[in-house]
Order: sequence, then C-alpha cells, then structure tokens
Amino acid sequence: MFASRSILVVEDEIVARSVTVRLLRQLGVGSVTEAADGAEALARCDRVAFDLILCDVEMEPLDGLAFLENLRARDGARSADAPVIMLTKHNESDIVMAALRAGAVGYLVKPVTTASLTDKLTKLLTG
Repeated sequence: MFASRSILVVEDEIVARSVTVRLLRQLGVGSVTEAADGAEALARCDRVAFDLILCDVEMEPLDGLAFLENLRARDGARSADAPVIMLTKHNESDIVMAALRAGAVGYLVKPVTTASLTDKLTKLLTG
C-alpha cells in the first residue's frame, strides 16, 4: 500500500528515530530517510520530494516548529509543500495548536505505535 512512498523521519533521539523507521519499513514504505535534526532535514528536503515528513517537536539546534516554518518558506525546496506530521511526547493543546498553525497536517504522540502510524499514513497517503 505504501511501497511507492518516500517518507522522511526527523528525530534527534536515536532510539525513537530507529523505532519509527522500523515501523515504517514494516508497513511497507518504499523509501525511508532519516535526519537527526531540523537543519539536516532542511538540507534533505531541498534535494528530495518526500511524500510525507514525520518530525519531532523538541530538537536542538532547530526544533520541529522552526523546521516546519523554514521548510514552508524555502524557495526551490523539493519538499516545501510536503505534508508534515509532528511527533511529540506531550498531548498538550498548546503544542498541538502551535504545530497546526505552523502548517502541520497532524500529530502523533510518542511512542509511536503501529496502529497510530498506520491510521495517519492511510488517511494521508491513500485515496
């Protein structure tokens, strides 16, 4: 179902990033790319047109919200308009609302589960 899709995972915590990448591969995502921070992710987004970006909110030196704002403002970035789902440890309305105002299409609370990830991918990447 997702074999033709390309997804970028932006997460500074290596264990959380590895788990998310593993889940995506188990779900049959064709291409999964990793970035350890917002700056690395922006460089990847300049070169590659991703179908979806999963991005942690809390990262250094460039957090997820700043990454998203920078991505949307970049001229010529191949992924400037890619849908972004924010990853957060907090299910607090202020964080969620800030992410949605910045242009995120949704959020997932960490730790990410197979069920929650499948639900988001199906809604955004099929049909």
